[in-house]
Amino acid sequence: MGDLNYNDHYILRKNVMPVTETIFTRLEELAAHLTATEQRIARIMTNDPELIAFGTAASVAQAAETSAPSIVRFAAKLGFTGFSELQASMRRDISTQISSAYKRAQDPAARHDIAAWIEIETLNVTETLSAIDEQDLKRAVELLTDTSRRIFILSSEQWVGSAITLHDFLRIMRPRVYHLQGSPFRVASELGRAESDDVLLTMDAQRNESWVVETHNMACGMGLRTIAITDGPFNVIATRSETNFRVSQATCGLFDSKTGLTALLSYLLDAVSKQMDESVVTRLAHMETIWSKGGLLKPT
Repeated sequence: MGDLNYNDHYILRKNVMPVTETIFTRLEELAAHLTATEQRIARIMTNDPELIAFGTAASVAQAAETSAPSIVRFAAKLGFTGFSELQASMRRDISTQISSAYKRAQDPAARHDIAAWIEIETLNVTETLSAIDEQDLKRAVELLTDTSRRIFILSSEQWVGSAITLHDFLRIMRPRVYHLQGSPFRVASELGRAESDDVLLTMDAQRNESWVVETHNMACGMGLRTIAITDGPFNVIATRSETNFRVSQATCGLFDSKTGLTALLSYLLDAVSKQMDESVVTRLAHMETIWSKGGLLKPT
């Protein structure tokens, strides 16, 4: 089978499959009629659905050792009008699986089931990292690596531990990083040192703490560049930020999970370190020298 011709496209467009139909059922129906290239694409769809759902035609093509137009044609063969429609359907399928897993997590028995915890925490990481928008990541990294800007980190009490870790690691990589904490008066005074185009990274979720929202709004009014890490794009903080990252917090227990948040911060820190390149290596080597000379690390 070669490239699809005009008649093939006409037939497929005329019989576009409903978005509610399971993609894998359609793959099974076509299995006997797939070319070697199409079989590779089908295997990726089966084994790595996240790549289809959150990747690009080019990234899928690279994994399948083919071209982006071949990915688009294969989407048409499955009955979609294009790759974007295939993606949307795949995302719905994945969301359904995640929703089902989250519902199972609410079963009281899941609280004592290690397999349920593994499934939920794995999904938290997968959903959080898969939701990263490439443009948001690029903007955030550019802001966080620009040493001419001050970086202010603001978080609710529920995420303060993660905020301290982010602050400490960023401080190792670059200067002028500040963690806003203490009374609202102290926080406002600290933020008062900021200048237009400095950066505020705010972390909060669900029932936002009012002082965090008020401080974030104050920073927006001052003209600071804003990065939000929240539970979704409709969070009040996310709606007032130019860059937003969403964290999945599902849990089998009493408290919201921080596994997705930890994975996101680790990924973000690594992206910043790679962008800063040699300057990070130099700073780390300098810190290591200080630690060693001060006898702060005990050899194993």
